[in-house]
Amino acid sequence: MHVKEGESRWGNVAAETPRTVPSFERPPARAIHHQSLPEISLGGIQIHAIDEQTCIRHILNKLAAGSGGFVVTPNVDHLRRCRRDLSFSVLLSEASLVVADGMPLVWASRLKRTPLPQRVAGSDLISSLSAAASIEGRSIFLLGGEKGTADAAAAVLLARSPNLKIAGTLCPPVGFEQNDVEMAKIIETLHAAKPDIVYVALGSPKQERLIDRIRRVTPGSWWVGVGVSFSFLCGDVKRAPLWMQNRGLEWLHRLSQEPARLFRRYLIGGIPFATSLLIQSTFKGAASLLLGRPVEFDGISDRDQKEMTTASEKACNIPALEAQTSDISASIPEPDDFPELRELDAQEGGRLRGLILLGGMVRQRPLGGSLGRSPLDLPVGNGKTILTRWLADAAAVARTFGLDNLPVRLLVDLNALEPQSAIGASESEYYRMERDTSEYRGTGGLLANLAVDYDDDDMILVGNAAQVLLDPLPALAMALMKTRGVVSLIGHRDGEPSGLMLITCRTLRLIPRLGFVDMKEQALPIIASKYDVRVVQCRRPTGLAIRTLSDYIAALRALHQPTRAAATDPWAEDWKSTFAIVEPGATVSPSARIHDSVVLAGATVEPNAVVVRSVVAGTVRRDREAVDQFVEPARNSARLDFARASV
Repeated sequence: MHVKEGESRWGNVAAETPRTVPSFERPPARAIHHQSLPEISLGGIQIHAIDEQTCIRHILNKLAAGSGGFVVTPNVDHLRRCRRDLSFSVLLSEASLVVADGMPLVWASRLKRTPLPQRVAGSDLISSLSAAASIEGRSIFLLGGEKGTADAAAAVLLARSPNLKIAGTLCPPVGFEQNDVEMAKIIETLHAAKPDIVYVALGSPKQERLIDRIRRVTPGSWWVGVGVSFSFLCGDVKRAPLWMQNRGLEWLHRLSQEPARLFRRYLIGGIPFATSLLIQSTFKGAASLLLGRPVEFDGISDRDQKEMTTASEKACNIPALEAQTSDISASIPEPDDFPELRELDAQEGGRLRGLILLGGMVRQRPLGGSLGRSPLDLPVGNGKTILTRWLADAAAVARTFGLDNLPVRLLVDLNALEPQSAIGASESEYYRMERDTSEYRGTGGLLANLAVDYDDDDMILVGNAAQVLLDPLPALAMALMKTRGVVSLIGHRDGEPSGLMLITCRTLRLIPRLGFVDMKEQALPIIASKYDVRVVQCRRPTGLAIRTLSDYIAALRALHQPTRAAATDPWAEDWKSTFAIVEPGATVSPSARIHDSVVLAGATVEPNAVVVRSVVAGTVRRDREAVDQFVEPARNSARLDFARASV
């Protein structure tokens, strides 16, 4: 229910004195500013390396600046879920603040030699953040929990901080997320209350999914998932003693209270995963110690650090790219869109000599053989193919860095189909395709062979050709250039390098002239032994590789993902088609429905047919369905089914 400011519904309720609520004092006005926060990569997700007070200060600073956000407090269970649920992993990567709730994560970070300062538990944050909010005059809203616990928790918080503004509480019934009436009630209540901070206590991943679904209803609010914290506050569930919390044994206390519900989560899944995480972190930490200055694909990333003073700091403290989803129809940025370029030396951008596209992936089936065309000729929308989009992006990079042009060299193996879409393309003047005559040279060896065409100080952008970029190439190139590394690359959330690198050609001279040399496994360690290798860590993928037809559909869905719906209907995009691409020369009946699918030239979709997450190269008959399929041309009646694309 909604409670207006000034009401004293909970004012006379006695509450147990909290064990620990960190003290908080209002800082001087000059302390309120936009700040970047250090991050580390752990278990495939980026975690902010901050303590509880820094977390609180950041939230209140953003509120003062009129900006809302979303806080996630991952534990071992969150990390384990990210490994098997891509949608949950992406959701966490889009959170504004990610702070570790779980001592195993703190231990793993220390073993890995990228230590987190402390555990920041949601069950602690609800008390300390609320106490700070009362000093700042901010309001809170409690959503979820067992029946009655939101009201009881609000009473405890108000008793501790009498000046705290309670904007309201709401405990929706079980199954509310599937009920449009209940969802509308939640939205209307929150919209009327306009709270500064919303605590959501539904358990993971339900609370994170709900927050992601409705938080734009109050875009200026901060949303925090707090699990069972309402029950902790009001005493319905006893929290572990402080000594157990500090020793990472809180899970054991919870298990003793709810063994039937938590047995599988903690003993079957949690302990083996935590053990594996600690072992992996130990090996990574030992490797960092032995190498001295490692190629740290998942090390600390601090966007706020301007200078790196030692070799080891240069290897670990890497400027992060604040990745934003780019739409296929978005305009390519021009130089004036990047004032940061003025910080670079005038000669830096001028050293860029070309874009090298490695086409090794294009020979992988089922793409090439099933389609009868090069995968690089697959459409991505707006009249472009994978290849012609690369060419357009290369031209945009040239404009961004003030170059006359940026030559594009596509290398494919001897047996690959030659892409045809670049023929006659407006940006094809500086493009050429080359056959790789050394199939067993490896990516590192191939680049070493190419390096003879360039001077030592020349720089080349290197990318996997068979991928769909989700961010503008000029922005990625600028982020790589700003690291000032001799070799710089884009890093994935899971610690693996992505398919985009900026390489100074003299580093490639270190690669052996003969034999197979893989770039990631062999060449980069060799280069890192002599030169600085920097990584731009991204909170989410900047590009998706195309290896199979299902990869292709998934990449297009990510590329064309629309902006969230308006606040009055925040879940509308869940059922709408993200894209429908029909090539010239295809025949599609007006009564057919095309949902997240591609209809290639020469294909036919007859009346009332339904095509969902499919690629059509043949005919979909009247009133028939093609769901998660590759519909082959009529000359080959067999159909190749492929895995469902991730939602």
